[in-house]
Amino acid sequence: MNSALSIIQKVGAFEFTRSDVSGMSEPDQYFQYADLLPKVQHAVHFLEPYAPKKGLWKSLREGTRVEMTEQELLKRKANFDVVDPLVEDFERLQVEFAEVNEKLRVLEDEHALLKAWKVLPIKLSQLETSQTKTFLVQRLISLDKKSLKQVLETKLQETLSEYLITEVSATSVALTVSNENQARSTAVTLVNELGAEIILPPKGKENPEIEFTAVSEKLASVKGELAMLHDQTEHFSITHLSQLQITGELLVWQRERFMAVENGFATKYTVAFDGWLNKNKRQAIEELFHAKGLAAMFIELQPLEGEDPPVDIENHPLFKPFEAVTRLYGMPGHKDLDPTAYLAGFFFLFFGLSLTDVGYGLFLMTAAIIVITLFKVDDAIKLFAKLLFLVGLATVFVGAAFGGYLGIAPENLPSFLISLQKFDPIGNPLPVFYLALSLGVFQVMVGMLLKIYSEYKNGRFMNGLIVQGPWFLVFCLGILALLTNLGYVAIIPFDAIINLIYAAAVLVVLSGARNGKGIFGKVMSAAASLYDSIGYFSDILSYSRLLALGLATTALAFAVNLIAGMVVDVPYVGYILAGIILIIGHTFNLAVNTLGAFIHSARLQFVEFFGKFVAGTGREFRPLSRTSKYIIVKGE
Repeated sequence: MNSALSIIQKVGAFEFTRSDVSGMSEPDQYFQYADLLPKVQHAVHFLEPYAPKKGLWKSLREGTRVEMTEQELLKRKANFDVVDPLVEDFERLQVEFAEVNEKLRVLEDEHALLKAWKVLPIKLSQLETSQTKTFLVQRLISLDKKSLKQVLETKLQETLSEYLITEVSATSVALTVSNENQARSTAVTLVNELGAEIILPPKGKENPEIEFTAVSEKLASVKGELAMLHDQTEHFSITHLSQLQITGELLVWQRERFMAVENGFATKYTVAFDGWLNKNKRQAIEELFHAKGLAAMFIELQPLEGEDPPVDIENHPLFKPFEAVTRLYGMPGHKDLDPTAYLAGFFFLFFGLSLTDVGYGLFLMTAAIIVITLFKVDDAIKLFAKLLFLVGLATVFVGAAFGGYLGIAPENLPSFLISLQKFDPIGNPLPVFYLALSLGVFQVMVGMLLKIYSEYKNGRFMNGLIVQGPWFLVFCLGILALLTNLGYVAIIPFDAIINLIYAAAVLVVLSGARNGKGIFGKVMSAAASLYDSIGYFSDILSYSRLLALGLATTALAFAVNLIAGMVVDVPYVGYILAGIILIIGHTFNLAVNTLGAFIHSARLQFVEFFGKFVAGTGREFRPLSRTSKYIIVKGE
């Protein structure tokens, strides 16, 4: 069974659920390293701060995880017991740490107390004699700009005839009174009335200055012991931390398998598990079962009524980087379409329209290539780098069409770059505005078609056609009317198109009315369906933000260059100042507008596009799989 679970965990394609099979008992399995795992994890947590620090560049180039083959993993698993002595050595080291730290804490407290009373000219052994009692009195602040001695002396004159006040500071004194009960009680009461406090005297027999010197020597000695322990811990970390990290991760894998066993039920000869399987990986698991000679099989069951399967999304490598956008929104419902492939082209284009600068696009592409080719980072980071490369490429294409080259004026560009420019967002922004709205109309219409397709896949084609079809027809006729009015097409007379739009509006009303109950309900549903036109109009206007973001990027780039040009003639330092302004200004513009391009392009997908056909209520698929905090398995 453990071999089968190891294969399932390696492939990472099965999410276990609690089985409910009658007549079966739970398997007699237990995690034999239940005591060792937390000890190893604690040791790793304690030792990691002592590990040699790698520079950022070295960490990115070499990675922070150990690459291992399956054969090396098997050897490590077979030698779990060799970690026991290491854990015992670590625990002894930690006990020494605790003891030395406690000694250090006590000595530091004594040191601070003796330092505060260092100038007291009285031996600590003479603070209490058969004839006198000396109290160490302290107050945090002086009273009415008078020292504690002055205030205390004024009060003592009224109550005690014999006393001695030795001033240590404006807020600290030694008060010596008779060792009789009445005198001591009177002194304590008076001190409390003044809001001062009597503190416990430092330990020792000599005067505080001598004791302070002695404690300082002890403190230095203990600090030396602690430094030696830190050196031992650093050496221990260098020597054994990697082994403990790898062992800890392997133990976590095994613990996860045993947690899965708790969800199963067993007979004398078999174990049954219930759960969700990624069907695309079933063949890979079964082939590994066969190669290992395991008698294991999958039996397909239909989901129970009301049971929602978890959702996993898999896309073509070209579209896979855009899964990051989909996952930000949330998983689609199990009956929804995976929107990743459909949003990819729109997000690609919208990001470019929001950034609109070839220089910035090339920078994003270069950064992405460096991460993908030179750095050893998580797969998720590499996937995001691929997305960054794609949107950088989009920015280059759009930037060339918009004449955006780090804010350089078009007349200063080479002629072949000028020939590529098709839009002037600063001088003539209206065409860009019309382009943004046109893209909005197109994406909204695609969303309608995807809703119809989604309903078709779920056996509700007529419902999708009746709800979305009339609106789609309205949009098509509206586009035809606009093109006819502008003279681009002449298929149908303009008046006839208007009449068809009225007819399509009637279909919209009838489609909305069918959901109402009773005459009044149908009227209200019909009115609500017409009200949807405001929502569509609002959605389309939202795409104007593409123009605003593109203009902001271009305008800020021009402004940075303008400011740099104003200081370049400053004597001696003009070029230096101009260079600083250019670097800081363009870096700021790139950072802010890249973030804005990502956020607003994603928002257009989430609100204006996904809302048409994605419920976003799916639960993410969480299969039994290997963690990869410290280990990368070669060949996976």
